[in-house]
Amino acid sequence: MNRIPFLEILLLAWLSVPGATGCATVEVVPAEQLRGQQLAAASTPVAHIYADNWGIYLFKYIPLVTGNLNRSGGLRPPNLFTNTVRVDQLVECVAEEARRQGGTLLTDLRVRDRSYWLPWTLFFWLNEFEVSANSSIPEEPRGSPGPHLPK
Repeated sequence: MNRIPFLEILLLAWLSVPGATGCATVEVVPAEQLRGQQLAAASTPVAHIYADNWGIYLFKYIPLVTGNLNRSGGLRPPNLFTNTVRVDQLVECVAEEARRQGGTLLTDLRVRDRSYWLPWTLFFWLNEFEVSANSSIPEEPRGSPGPHLPK
């Protein structure tokens, strides 16, 4: 009877982790691409913003490799042993991008949480959060003294 030793399975699982590095994404769909759709009542649409971050965790709770939202640009090396797959960081990222695009009103903020075991690795989980929102500029009521929203 052939059996695979436990240490060989553990080694195979450990070697598969670098191939599954963490990833972070921020995408913006500007108002021009919304084909005239209104995102919120009595407002001017700015953009739809989507942010995603995922990583590989040991036993679901110990971060090994996670996505990096802090560095902008093309190549963003992942974070090691740092828990960056968090809703608060993604919401902050979406709000910051909305401000950068000129929006002052966020609507339809949605969060998706996914976590699942990677069975071929035995010990590792993939944890992921996605956050999306619509960014707009509210119209000023008639007779209003001017902008009153904090920037």
